Amino acid sequence: MLDLGTVIESQLIASGDAASANLEMLHPYYHFHGFAGDQASDDSVFYDKSGINHAVRGANLSVSQLWTTVPGYASTIDPAPSLADSVLRIPAINFDYSGGEKLIVWMLGKWTPEGSDTGMIGDGYNTLPGQRGWQIRVMASGKLQPVLRGATSGFGGVLISTPFNGTLRDFGVVLDGQAKKYCVWVDGAVDPFFSSAYLTFSNGADFDTRSTNTVNIGSVTPAPGDTTGIATSIRACVILRLPASYPVPTLASMTVVFKQLRANPGKLLLASAF
Repeated sequence: MLDLGTVIESQLIASGDAASANLEMLHPYYHFHGFAGDQASDDSVFYDKSGINHAVRGANLSVSQLWTTVPGYASTIDPAPSLADSVLRIPAINFDYSGGEKLIVWMLGKWTPEGSDTGMIGDGYNTLPGQRGWQIRVMASGKLQPVLRGATSGFGGVLISTPFNGTLRDFGVVLDGQAKKYCVWVDGAVDPFFSSAYLTFSNGADFDTRSTNTVNIGSVTPAPGDTTGIATSIRACVILRLPASYPVPTLASMTVVFKQLRANPGKLLLASAF
């Protein structure tokens, strides 16, 4: 007798559909998959649909602020004096760029730039021990910049696209610690800065990004936080960490995945996605 699940998976793969709600076929290297469209306005946390790495509220972010600031989105508040912990915090991912791991981050939401470049998601904010890691920065220009913090700092190039302008946009970032390369997608397309290829990150420098800090949304500093941060309205957030032995996905496969996530941001990725 044919196994119906196997037949359906084969059909999905053949049709290029890399997403499924079947938990038995989830991608094994998920860290977080949050989708605000599945949540109630009195939920206390931003749930991880892929597991149990739920994003918890900082001490200064109320349930009402999380869900009613922008209905249909999980929102954080710009940190302020005495209200610095107004962000979301996901359990530590401990991404090992130096060890060859790969990090994939995709987000759908609304962001308005600050007057200066500001870390919006990540766990690294300085080069001192205990403060190292990775972050994705909202530049004052409205552009996106990945940043790695080891004993020194590395910065991605300046994109052509401007994803942060206060309207609903999506972006994807892949950091390849094995090849020391990266790529950025905006609205389902590889940013023209990359000319359809992964580019070397920060001249191929190595960065020890291992960290026990939480992955933070709305800031990149752990609790109790500080006043460096940005208001965010998140429709969906997806994070995966691939081991060093796992090949980096092709640009073509990631383009398909990011387009599918934009069309159905609450649908979980299959192991066969990449």
